[in-house]
Order: sequence, then C-alpha cells, then structure tokens
Amino acid sequence: MEDEPWDSGMAEYALVLSRELESRGHRVLFWGRPGCFPCRKARVWGLETVEARPWLGLPGLRRLLRRERVQVVNAHTGSSHSLAAIAAAGLKIALIRTRADARPPKGGGAARFLASRTAAYIAVNCVIEKDLAARFPGARVRLVPQGLPEPSTRHPLAEEPAVGLLGRLDPVKGHADFLEAAALLRKRFPAARFLAAGGGGEDALARLSAQRDRLGLRGAAELPGFVRSSENFMGSCRIGVVASHGSEAVSRAALEWMAQGRPLVATEVGGLPDLVEDGKTGFLACPRSPSGLASAIGLLLADPVMAAEFGKNARARYEKFYGSPRFAAETEKVYEEALHHLPS
Repeated sequence: MEDEPWDSGMAEYALVLSRELESRGHRVLFWGRPGCFPCRKARVWGLETVEARPWLGLPGLRRLLRRERVQVVNAHTGSSHSLAAIAAAGLKIALIRTRADARPPKGGGAARFLASRTAAYIAVNCVIEKDLAARFPGARVRLVPQGLPEPSTRHPLAEEPAVGLLGRLDPVKGHADFLEAAALLRKRFPAARFLAAGGGGEDALARLSAQRDRLGLRGAAELPGFVRSSENFMGSCRIGVVASHGSEAVSRAALEWMAQGRPLVATEVGGLPDLVEDGKTGFLACPRSPSGLASAIGLLLADPVMAAEFGKNARARYEKFYGSPRFAAETEKVYEEALHHLPS
C-alpha cells in the first residue's frame, strides 16, 4: 500500500518491489490513491492496481482482502499503515510496515498499539532500523535497503571532467550548495563542467540561474532542468553528487549513479552513509557545506585514475547489495517470517 500522490523515492521503492515480487511468481495488488503518480506508473508497468480513497475506501479494501485471500499487506506510509491495520483486523494477514521516514517514529499509545498489530517492520536504512528497535522493543525489525533494476543502458566513464547532480529543484536537494562548490573549484579545474539538473518549476530554475550568474559560472555550470533520461544524463558525467541537506531515507539517484559505475560524493544524511563507502566508492561530506563538497569533488577531479577505480567499486557494490532481485528476495524472507509470527 502506497498512498503518496507524487513521484518519490519511497514510491519507487514500492513499485520496484512489486514488480520484482510479481516476477518471482507472487500475485501483487498495488494499492494507491485514485489518479496518483505511483498508480499510473504501476499500470504502465503492467501491475494489477487498486485505486481507492483512503478511509472512504476502507469497506471496499476489507472486502478485497477477504475476497482475494490476501496473506501479506505491506504499508509504505503511516496513513496506509493505520488503514491497513483496521482493514486487516480479525483476518489472518501479516501486516508489514516499511518505514522510510527521516523523522523518528512516534511512540504514543496509538503507535504502540499499532506496533502490537504489526508482524514486522522493514527499515530502509540503518538509522531507521535503530530508531524502530529503540522505539518498539520486541518488535520484529528487519533491514531491507532499496534495490534498483539493472540500467537499460550502461555508459562508459565520461572522458570529459563533468560533475553532475540530479534531483528535484527543491532547496533540500542542495543545488545551491553544488553551485557554490563549483565556484570554489572553477579556477583550479577550468576544464570542468558542472551540471545541476532536475524538475521543479520555472521559479526554482530562475533562482538557480541567477545564482549561477552571480557566481560567474556561465559556461562552466549548466542547468538543464528536467531530463527525460537519468541514464543518459549520468552517462555524460564522470562524477555524481547527492548534496541533500536532509531526508534521503532512500536515494534513487545515489543508486543510479552507482549502477552507472560513477564515483559518488554525497552528504552524510539519511541512508547515504549506508550506500557510499567513504574513500572507496566515493566521499562523504557534511550537509550544507559547499567547501566540503568542493574538497571531495576536487579529489576526484584531480585524480582520474582514482575516480575510475571508485566508479568500478561503486558498480560492484550496487551489484552485490542493491540489485532488484536481491531486494525482492530479502523482502520475501521478511514476509515468510512474518506469516509464521502473526500477532495474536
């Protein structure tokens, strides 16, 4: 169950998982809000989709669970967790809560009661895993990081010293810090190009364009806005950057850079420290620190051999831990375990 209305890392987590579980022989019903982006994408992918308004659709959801003899319900948001708990009450169904919220879980009486009805929690990163274990002692908490399918196209490491950031044009994604870092690096690396892409509206793009011009980065920094192919964009870059200030409980962009075999400079927020092996697949930097970003990016620009080695290591790490088949297999284990430990 995924009731977010927009394209997000958590929505992608649920969608990729659903498709992979279906490929493993499971019947999957993808539930979401009417007309929401996740449901539209689910239909494009050929997933069986159920659309209903939260709470107003509760009677129909309960009938569906009974009629289809659903065994597992995996709720990916707090609201869908509460809805699923009521819909599944009295039925032999394993209620799973996948948590990818950067905020610590609530610990009030309602949250504790909901935890008592939950067969297992899936944490998408180590910070969330620790928070859940501390908040709900005795709860079954399992770590299952996000996985992504193999890219349709893999690009060789770019010869040009191009550095890219791809994320929606929201201040939390750190595009402004990235441009500040580019300004610090420009004199030392005059041939380098800095590409800050993402969708998010004309106002956001205009603000970043004004900042670029103020920093004297015309010709060195590009702001292409929304890009249709993340693979082609990343393929044009030698180094990837995720400069977020917060959130990033899951990071689709980080995994896409890794899958393309790019060294990654990322801030120490959310699940990014789980993904990046500092000094082996890339570098970690403090959030809101353009100088820290510049220092890390500069190390990779100054040493193309190291950048290539880190890129190979990043690709190997993706293959070992973050491919979608492994993602589905680890989730499947949680489901099987939960079915044998239903709350009484």
